[in-house]
Amino acid sequence: MSQKKFEELFEGYLQNKLSEAEQQQMMEIIQQGAYDDFLKEKIQNLLEKDDVTEIMDKKQGDDILQYILSKPSTETKVLPLNPKKRNRKKILQTVLVAASVAVLIAVGNSMFFQQKPSFTTPEVKQDVVVASTLVDFSGKQLVRLPDGSTVLLNDDSSLKYDQDSFDKNTREVTLVGEAFFDIKHNKEKPFIVHTGKVQTKVLGTAFNINAQNSSNNIEVTVARGKVQVGDTEKIYGVITPNQQIKVDKTTLNYQQNTVSAAVVTEWKSNYLILDDINMAEAVSLISQKYKVSILIANDKIKNCRITASFLNEEDLDHVLKVICSVIETEYRYNKAGSIVIDGKGCE
Repeated sequence: MSQKKFEELFEGYLQNKLSEAEQQQMMEIIQQGAYDDFLKEKIQNLLEKDDVTEIMDKKQGDDILQYILSKPSTETKVLPLNPKKRNRKKILQTVLVAASVAVLIAVGNSMFFQQKPSFTTPEVKQDVVVASTLVDFSGKQLVRLPDGSTVLLNDDSSLKYDQDSFDKNTREVTLVGEAFFDIKHNKEKPFIVHTGKVQTKVLGTAFNINAQNSSNNIEVTVARGKVQVGDTEKIYGVITPNQQIKVDKTTLNYQQNTVSAAVVTEWKSNYLILDDINMAEAVSLISQKYKVSILIANDKIKNCRITASFLNEEDLDHVLKVICSVIETEYRYNKAGSIVIDGKGCE
């Protein structure tokens, strides 16, 4: 496709004039990175004019991000979940990050990163785009589902689901490997995890499933709430916190045991997950993980909210640099060896 045609598509997208097929086509072209320079220049112009809100709304920004940020990455990623109107520039800055396929770009005074889901590539023949709603995440990462639930994937694991399924009577995903689920309660829409022939059904709870290929068993362990485990023909049992059902993958024989959920989920202890929390909570988690004293000089900083996933055993300074960049603060070490975070904070 020529750049002129792509520019026309992008302008049509900003004006909400594209068909669904044209939107999908544009997203796929963006993902290929052929027109990064045009995108950066266009978005930078919007930022300078300060008319981002009028030209590109939140949904358009989210749609672009969802497609162009599709390449897997092991780098730290951060993005506010619900940016307010005053943060419109930050959404566009995130698009800039994705368009240039960079880990970190400073535009203005902010830095942002986005989780990078790997979307199933639609089949393209003679410029005809076949849309797909199948989403596939793989590798160590934190996944946020359409209903607000979260899934923390372990190494060598993958999660798949059809986006349309979340609009139906049940919310269904397929897991290979190991993951920790924290599911939003919805009594009208049970949440079902498929692991081979085994089905784990919940309404809203936190639990761990270990179905690694190297193991002959599937282990479902509850950390909070209640979980039903079974297959298409029968229910194996209903378990509560610190209980586990272990199922043989081949014979489907099963047994229920009492275990320590903390021990079972120890694999995620090296991760630092800040899931849309305020800075007071974030500082507490960071202090606990790195065994350091962290002071907040301005109480307004405690009002700032942060979403970040540090999954690669990042050192303390790296974590602080990323977080302080996002909320526009600074940190320093005082004479006592404590860390002091200072800045204007948030209202």
